[in-house]
Amino acid sequence: MKNISLMLGFVLLLHSSILPFVSTYEVSSNNIIYVDDNIDDPWQQNIKAIKNDVMGQQCLVDNTLISNNIGNDFHPRMTTNNLGHSIVVFEQEIGLNRSQIPVVYSTNGYLWNEQFLFDSINFSSGTGLLQYPDIVYNYPNDLLYLTMIDPNAEIYNNEMSFISGDIANAAEALWYGISGGTDYFYCACACTNNFFLSLTTEDTYGLLQTLNLGYYTYPDFEPPPVMGGFYSDGNSFFQSAPASQLEMDSNANQLFFVFETDFDSGTKISIKTNVMNERLITSGRQKNGMEKYGDPEVMPSEYLGIGTDPDVSGSGNKVCVVYVEDENVICKSSNTSAVYEPGFNWQVSTVESNASTPAVYMQGNNVYCSYVKKGNLYLKISEDAGVTWNEAMRKNDVNGTVVSKKGSIDICESGIVFTDLRNGNYDIYFSSYETIPTPVLVISDLSPMKMTVKNIGNDVAYNVSWSITIDGDFIILGGQSSGLIIGTLEPDQEITVGKTRLILGFGHTEITGAAWADNAPKVLADIRGILLLFFFYLE
Repeated sequence: MKNISLMLGFVLLLHSSILPFVSTYEVSSNNIIYVDDNIDDPWQQNIKAIKNDVMGQQCLVDNTLISNNIGNDFHPRMTTNNLGHSIVVFEQEIGLNRSQIPVVYSTNGYLWNEQFLFDSINFSSGTGLLQYPDIVYNYPNDLLYLTMIDPNAEIYNNEMSFISGDIANAAEALWYGISGGTDYFYCACACTNNFFLSLTTEDTYGLLQTLNLGYYTYPDFEPPPVMGGFYSDGNSFFQSAPASQLEMDSNANQLFFVFETDFDSGTKISIKTNVMNERLITSGRQKNGMEKYGDPEVMPSEYLGIGTDPDVSGSGNKVCVVYVEDENVICKSSNTSAVYEPGFNWQVSTVESNASTPAVYMQGNNVYCSYVKKGNLYLKISEDAGVTWNEAMRKNDVNGTVVSKKGSIDICESGIVFTDLRNGNYDIYFSSYETIPTPVLVISDLSPMKMTVKNIGNDVAYNVSWSITIDGDFIILGGQSSGLIIGTLEPDQEITVGKTRLILGFGHTEITGAAWADNAPKVLADIRGILLLFFFYLE
């Protein structure tokens, strides 16, 4: 096991070993901070918003050029904030072994602005080669979370930033980095309500490209309570290494990590999952001597098939994974539960034949999959959670110039970003599309007596119903389902509902919450615990 130096006095938990860091410094908000063991004081520098206009050259079929760099631009990733603004990050090549990460945004898809520019030459031991960015929007805290790597840096290879969700008015960004082993290559990010996750690959444990997963909180990049913050996958239960092409997402119940795993027999698509429940994540419960809900080494894992270039998206209690198998874009979709073992029941469909480079976005039962075929960008929509697909729509306006390399496109609810060669080098373009108005119900704060139902979609949910069912070893009172009609739920509206009868019983108990509407499918949430008369303890 390698020692891992972590900034700002983190305590690391690698399996059952706790390693204290040698230096502790106060965190100064909205600063770039690094800590070097060989100096007495940390170096700090504000990273200010630059507010540069981007070329924003609109083309014939709703394509907009959003990178104005004379070099090549790679690996675009995007998200959407609660104002509907599109936010894009990508690798911007500025020289040999030199690339920066711009953060650009648009309020309408046509006019784009560069709000921040990250360059690791300004970071401790940084080499000026920033790669493989990923960005996610966190709705509960109105925050953007950006991850990226400097693969050649001696320390602080994995770098992260918190940016205000209102990107147009964000004045400063907090930039941070951690140290690990050597040879970082890939990076992805996701979040729960209050925890921010960075997933990287690194050479460690004598293995090539193992998964490393960090958990952080805003604004100090501290680990969540009772957690070590940073975990490495030693491959003792599931061979995930060598891992590449990382992608992450979540739905109301589960976190999802998908990636390629290379074998002599071929490249397999792997998936690891974890709960979204922060109480369980920070419970400290153990499995095989490791943190059950923290360490990726023991998280539920499986191979989805032989293939390349995976992507994942979740919504409500559903998830879709797309990847390329035998030159076909394949979709696997399933319902999920809120328990640790997700119990996937995969439905398999072919999105397109003789195609590559898929990206997927899911909202309710609607799935949007973009891909490349014969040098052109296409979009297909499924209205039944990925089982069947509508006709393809071409989304680029210059024939045959869309790049089909792995990771060269991305999609979210506000549009598609893709890499294009029409100008003689790799440039990033944006294409918008219309999503189908969709209510999406989610359940939170489930207990034996109550739960909260929220509509996180973009359409009204009509005639919403709910139920709470209690099943266990010995339920004396209150175990039957309870439900009623609560009328409509507007987008972003939530309501707390509950049982009126007291629950009495003993032993292991499972609580299942359900919510559904006339125009929204049923979603389920489960918690398991021990009922001692009328006291309930989470397992």
